[in-house]
Amino acid sequence: MYFNNELSDLKDRLLNRLEYSTYSDIVRDRINFFLWELKFLDCFLHLKSFPFASECGMLGVSQKMIEIWKIPYTRILSVYPDSGIQNWGKRASMKSQSIEEVRATLDSFVYWKEVIWKTKQEFRAQYSFPKTPLAANKVDDDVSPKFVMEVIDVFVGNINVLVKITDPSSWFFVPGHMKEQIEQVLKDLKLLRFFVCFVSNKCSIQPQYRCTTFYTHALIEASHIAMVVWLHFPIYSNGNQDLSPSEVSRLLSDFMEMKIKSIQPVICRNNIYIDVLQALKSTKPQAQRKHVAESGIVEIPTHSLTVGLSDQMANLQEMLCLLRDNLIHLPILDLEFHLQDMDSVIVDAGLLIYSLYDIKGEKEDTVLDDMNRALGFDLPRNIEPIKAMVYLVMQKAFQSNLPRVHGLGYVDFLLKNLKDFQGRYSDSLAFLKNQLQVIQTEFESMQPFLKVVVEEPHNKLKTLNEDCATQIIRKAYEVEYVVDACINKVAPQWCIERWLLDIIEEITCIKAKIQEKNTVEDTMKAVIAHTSSQLARTPRMNEEIVGFEDVIENLRKKLLNGTKGQDVISIHGMPGLGKTTLANRLYSDRSVVSQFDICAQCCVSQVYSYKDLLLALLRDAIGEGSVRRELHANELADILRKTLLPRRYLILVDDVWENSVWDDLRGCFPDVNNRSRIILTTRHHEVAKYASVHSDPLHLRMFDENESWKLLEKKVFGEESCSPLLRDVGQRIAKMCGQLPLSIVLVAGILSEMEKEVECWEQVANNLGTHIHNNSRAIVDQSYHVLPCHLKSCFLYFGAFLEDRVIGISKLTRLWISESFIKSSEGRSLEDIAEGYLENLIGRNLVMVTHRAISDGKVTACRLHDVLLDFCKERAAEENFLLWIKRDQSTKAVYSHKQHAHLTFTEMDTLVEWSASCSLVGSVLFKSYDPYFPRRPLSSHAFAVSHILLNFKFLKVLDLEHRVVIDFIPTELPYLRYLSAHIDQNSIPSSISNLWNLETLILKRVRRCTLLLPSTVWDMVKLRHLYIPDFSTENEEPLLENSAKLYDLETLSTPYFSCVEDAELMLRKTPNLRKLESFKTIPFCISAPNLKYLKLFWFYLDSQYLSEAADHLKHLEVLILSSVEFGHHRKWKVSNGKFPQLKILKLEYVSLMKWIVADDAFPNLEQLVLLGCQDLMEIPSCFMDILSLKYIKVDKRNKSVVQSARKIKETQVEVNQNINFKLHFFKKVVFTYDISHEEVIHKGFKRLASSPGMQSIEIDTNEKKVIVFGNWDADQVQLFVEKLINQGVKDITPREYTQEAQKVKNISNQIMPFTYNTYNI
Repeated sequence: MYFNNELSDLKDRLLNRLEYSTYSDIVRDRINFFLWELKFLDCFLHLKSFPFASECGMLGVSQKMIEIWKIPYTRILSVYPDSGIQNWGKRASMKSQSIEEVRATLDSFVYWKEVIWKTKQEFRAQYSFPKTPLAANKVDDDVSPKFVMEVIDVFVGNINVLVKITDPSSWFFVPGHMKEQIEQVLKDLKLLRFFVCFVSNKCSIQPQYRCTTFYTHALIEASHIAMVVWLHFPIYSNGNQDLSPSEVSRLLSDFMEMKIKSIQPVICRNNIYIDVLQALKSTKPQAQRKHVAESGIVEIPTHSLTVGLSDQMANLQEMLCLLRDNLIHLPILDLEFHLQDMDSVIVDAGLLIYSLYDIKGEKEDTVLDDMNRALGFDLPRNIEPIKAMVYLVMQKAFQSNLPRVHGLGYVDFLLKNLKDFQGRYSDSLAFLKNQLQVIQTEFESMQPFLKVVVEEPHNKLKTLNEDCATQIIRKAYEVEYVVDACINKVAPQWCIERWLLDIIEEITCIKAKIQEKNTVEDTMKAVIAHTSSQLARTPRMNEEIVGFEDVIENLRKKLLNGTKGQDVISIHGMPGLGKTTLANRLYSDRSVVSQFDICAQCCVSQVYSYKDLLLALLRDAIGEGSVRRELHANELADILRKTLLPRRYLILVDDVWENSVWDDLRGCFPDVNNRSRIILTTRHHEVAKYASVHSDPLHLRMFDENESWKLLEKKVFGEESCSPLLRDVGQRIAKMCGQLPLSIVLVAGILSEMEKEVECWEQVANNLGTHIHNNSRAIVDQSYHVLPCHLKSCFLYFGAFLEDRVIGISKLTRLWISESFIKSSEGRSLEDIAEGYLENLIGRNLVMVTHRAISDGKVTACRLHDVLLDFCKERAAEENFLLWIKRDQSTKAVYSHKQHAHLTFTEMDTLVEWSASCSLVGSVLFKSYDPYFPRRPLSSHAFAVSHILLNFKFLKVLDLEHRVVIDFIPTELPYLRYLSAHIDQNSIPSSISNLWNLETLILKRVRRCTLLLPSTVWDMVKLRHLYIPDFSTENEEPLLENSAKLYDLETLSTPYFSCVEDAELMLRKTPNLRKLESFKTIPFCISAPNLKYLKLFWFYLDSQYLSEAADHLKHLEVLILSSVEFGHHRKWKVSNGKFPQLKILKLEYVSLMKWIVADDAFPNLEQLVLLGCQDLMEIPSCFMDILSLKYIKVDKRNKSVVQSARKIKETQVEVNQNINFKLHFFKKVVFTYDISHEEVIHKGFKRLASSPGMQSIEIDTNEKKVIVFGNWDADQVQLFVEKLINQGVKDITPREYTQEAQKVKNISNQIMPFTYNTYNI
């Protein structure tokens, strides 16, 4: 900004002349230097109306400098006349003569720089601080706070340039020791500016002092500071020898130490500030735009005080800094009622500080008693209200950023950490020992209550219990923060002690509230009744139904035929599928209704009144006029039962949310074997199963593409057909609705109101996500609202995943555990409990199952519908729980959300940028839209883990779908429990052991090579899951022998053992190992008594080795041998009693030829899977007699294996009457592809190989064929690979756009470059 129009024009014209020229960095630096000088001069000239500017010579030297400056400027203009500029765009290049003239002129700047410096020298010798009385400088029209702040802003901006330049060759360069003085100048200028801002916001009356204004004084002081800097800086690199560093220090020392001469006799600068602050105390405040701490007054300097006062002032400065640092995290609205108190406290602090400066100037040996008498102050007493405000702000700043949804396992995590911390940091926590013991005892006493909250979600006191549980978890967060603040000394001791005492008191209040259950229970019925009367029914879809024809026909048969007794037809499914519409279609079907004597229906919803349900059913059964509303509910129920008793009835009970509803109603529905039927709809599988009598619950499927289009067409065009022009875009819109009838109906409503034009429909297609989201959220919100509190955090966490991504259950549950979402329960593993949570969400139709294990039916993969995923993302952000950070999202824009939220990133640069200001964030998840992204070569700017981890000190989860370098692990990470990343390095630093609380470590490799882990990994005694493909540890056997055992380690995958001793040592160190995957190693004795899962691949084994190993694997339940060589004889003999607990045996591509199994081996085997066992002679006949065997799965390429499998099936089913036994054959899908797309196809299918349900993939490069073995059919495989190829180029920025990605994109826009045939093998 330039104040003077002439100078502004001068600057613009110069830049315009140089715009089309290319010049070096040196020339650019010189041009910027002259513009820097020009900006100072412009500001000085802007003060010409003030007498002080003339009196001190400021105006005179500025005018002289302008005249000097115009000479080189005129020379440049002569090279670029105005007429030349106008036609510049038409010229292909400049004449070489003109270029040389310009460069020669710019080089001549060196001469003019010397002229400027000598002119400054001359003026510097005669310059002094203005002595003109302040009254003479008062210009009411100009001196406003806005004017003063604008001038100071220009000074600050210009002086700041000197701090930033580090190049010694620059004309702006200032040596380091002088740069510190410049930085202090900037700090004091900013303080002055903040002080002006504060005064202007505080009141509208300008505080007076001896007929002058405070703003005028501030303007004079700022101008003087700027003039001193301009006269003495910059040093112009090494070009000036007339001014030594010591001289500069001396010239500036008075200002730097706050001893600037008085503006006029007996008027001290500090007195003016004191007078201003005293005036503010007595001034009625106006509506404030900012409060004092935001204005920056807390920056009041407290340096250069006498020794006798330094301790007291240090305390005061510490508290003011704490106040400032915490206020920035606190939404102003949360403290509105404290703003006036806060302003008063800091105004008092300012009075105290400036009064101390004043006393110090008069009497150097001032002591505390002298100061108290002189000022009437008691410093310790005056500090107390500031301490109270500091504590309040620190507490509220932390509390306001806590998430509002919590995992109930957080108390478990806290109690473990408190125990560990008191051992590790005993010295730092010594003064808190008693308080921490009390807190531990209190939290332990509330563990049974938290268990009740989880295990009894339908308790009558659900709302009260969950509210108390939330308060408990919030206190756990606070304890964690306060203890950490104590260990790292980021808060004063008095504040920590006070905070913990308050926490203890609040926990006591929570316990008292929990114990008042009896009082609360009496009021519950009234609350429920009140809520029920006010709850509006969610608008339903138009009752006309399209699609589900097969479902309707099946249900119609169940209603009209089937069992003679009463039957309940339960329909369940996710929100928006059309359950109610389908039920109403059946309920109003004439062919159905005509077979029943009475038809009645009621809608339950989330909160219901039992009496209202009975009245609704009676109105349909006996008519409105016959219903007596004054009767008690029990009397109404008896009337309904007697009415239905002799009749065949059809009852529709819609939208049931809990089992208790069915308990209330089923006594009203008598069963007299007359084929009466009840249709029940619910979102929850548990409710549907609970109400079932004979018929199994129906899980309503989603629409297929044809049904989606038919419904959209019907809703938009009625009985007419869609025009051919709109059909393509219409079908595309229907597909985008995600197979959800509700979404289709909502979009149809939009299309119905629009012109039937392609352009209009294309607009809808482009903005479809917003339309669907806005209308469907209310429906999903109902399901979320009734979730038990321990499931809400688990459900919202799905918002951290990308759309259409299949989520592996093992990863999901480990993340939930690491995030403390899972509440421990004695006798059950956390993984089992987490799987129970997931099954609950699946039962409520909030999570979709994509794959279940055939062996035990457990879910192995899942995903969320897009509508539900959008809800999770939005609701999680609202609850300060989880936030997606996009590339263009400013850290300041969402400052209040980022403290305890879980953050999800899609750009690594953004993650690095945010890490500097997210110290309290609980988890960071980096998600890549490109499935191949982690495998790409590292850019020149590799992302080092140390740079990311350094700032996230409360991090518990770091999940990076990105390649990083693990260079060093900071020590300040006591909370990290989960670390997953892609790496491309040969070793891990020993500092990895600094993550002493880590439970899950997953390092995915880009290249197949052995990764060397340091021996310090054995110090990580909390490890539960270690997954690193092909790793080995440093060979320091004596050290390992003396290291601690990893009692918690359950999963180990996949170590490489170079010798038997290494393998045996590792097994001794992991006595509770449950799952082991190992490969490419020598045979060793696997002595692991607790092992349940063992996978060996690329091994060389013999029969004797396996027999010996079996003796040490008494609890093994799963054994997988893949690509294993069975010794020279290719034989495996299994003796009696071996593998007593084995349930699953898989042999894949093994060299086994002869397999001998004793009659009593594998007594509990349930599954036998043989794939690629081409040389196996037969399956042993003893498998015919294993009664626990549920199925055998083989491929058809080995005829003798298939023949023996068929014989086993025949014996199992016909002789043993094992009706549950099944014989399955692997599906084989053979794809052929064009050679030009070979690389792309290979990548897509390799990614497919790691998906659930895939057994193996073989790529024949000679025949250009891909052979897929697994449970997927050909269409599923093709869709998956298509999506991978499309996602491979999704959202890639120009700098990432490689030639390969462009190739993939070109392919994905064509017909898929392969064809297929399906075989049962």
